Amino acid sequence: MPITEELNNVRKLESVGFSHEQAETLSDVIEKAQGSGQESLKEFIHNENKTLRNEFDTKINELRNELGNEIKGFRNELGNEIKDIRNELGNEIKGFRNELKLLITEKNNELNDKIGGLEVRMVTSQKDMLIKIFGIIVGTVGIAVTILKLFP
Repeated sequence: MPITEELNNVRKLESVGFSHEQAETLSDVIEKAQGSGQESLKEFIHNENKTLRNEFDTKINELRNELGNEIKGFRNELGNEIKDIRNELGNEIKGFRNELKLLITEKNNELNDKIGGLEVRMVTSQKDMLIKIFGIIVGTVGIAVTILKLFP
C-alpha cells in the first residue's frame, strides 16, 4: 500500500539523520516521482498499443483490399470463362439442331419416297385385284349361262 510504503520511507530517512519534515518531504518527492514514472510508463504502453493497433488495422485493411481485388479478378476471369463455355455450348447446340433438322428432312424425304412407291404398288395391286375379280365374275356368269343353255 502507498501509505505504508511512505511511512516506511519516512522512518528509514529519519533513521539516517533526516528530520521528520525533511524525511516526509523527501518521501513525498519520491512518491510523486514514482507515480509520474508509472503514469509515463502507462502512457508509453498505451501509446505503443495504439500505434500497434493502427499498424495492425492498416495491414488488415491492405490485406482486405488485396483480397478484394483478387476476388474481383477471379470473378471476372470466371465470368469470362462461363461466357466462353456458354458460347461454345450455344454453337454446339445450334450445330446439333441443324444436323438433326437435316437428318429429319432426309428421313422424311426417304419415307415420302417409300410411301409414294407403296401407293403406286397398292394402286397397281388393286387394279390387278379388280381385274381378277372381274375375271371371276365373268367366268362365273359364263358358266351359269352355259349351264342354263344345257338345261333348258
